[in-house]
Amino acid sequence: MARSGKLESVASAIGDPVRAQILDLLARGRHDPCCSPTNPEMPAAVCACDIRDDLGGMAPSKLAYHLRLLREAGLVREAKRGKWVYYTLDRETFAVFLHRVKARWSGAPARSRRAGSRR
Repeated sequence: MARSGKLESVASAIGDPVRAQILDLLARGRHDPCCSPTNPEMPAAVCACDIRDDLGGMAPSKLAYHLRLLREAGLVREAKRGKWVYYTLDRETFAVFLHRVKARWSGAPARSRRAGSRR
């Protein structure tokens, strides 16, 4: 999952409305690019400039901040091609995240500490 391996780091990254919007754009994939050529190795990848335009012209530094947090949580992959930077979802991270959420909160109830401490 995330490089830190923590459920909480992924939850924190996806909990921000702007980052959730970025993830929605990446899930949709490349469409109507503004200025970037297609990346042949990642044809569905979305260029940072296209993300910025879809978010209403967010300041590049603010977009870079949000993309960095998503990247550090392991939710997006980044690929540079010339002057262009492309992003895609890391769907494997999402699958692991969902599995961990399910295991943590939908499994059998945990033993109470009192019952587990009896001898």
